Amino acid sequence: MKISTIFPVLVFAFISLNCNRAKEETNLNSEVVVNSDSITKPTKKELPENFEEFNKKFHSDSLFQVSRVDFPIGGKHVSGFEQYNWTRKNWQFQAVPVAENTAIEDYQHSLVKTDTLITEKFWIPDSGFEVERQFKLINNKWFLIYYSDINL
Repeated sequence: MKISTIFPVLVFAFISLNCNRAKEETNLNSEVVVNSDSITKPTKKELPENFEEFNKKFHSDSLFQVSRVDFPIGGKHVSGFEQYNWTRKNWQFQAVPVAENTAIEDYQHSLVKTDTLITEKFWIPDSGFEVERQFKLINNKWFLIYYSDINL
């Protein structure tokens, strides 16, 4: 075989190998989704929503807040003899963001965080007052899944 014939074959092989390598790297960074028509298309993997950004928006935007409460929600409102479960119709806007520390000295406070669940509690010992809320990461978005507001 002549050198003039070997050289184009080597160049073609080199280009083919590099194209396949680039395609494999692209596939590693995307996920194949099968839709109802059985057609596959690559999509970028969605990163989980940042909780701090969600926390700020959730406690400042009432429409966003209602969209991120996973009704029917666990927990309930209890105030004296009044008691009810939370619904969209009786929901009360929550303006106090989740915080590591609280400046209110009368309350006890606990915050437990994992990558997918955040539980915050406020209470006054021996008073009948307790608030607990839980946020859960669902499909890479944060939702309020539990809110208990007890004031006896």
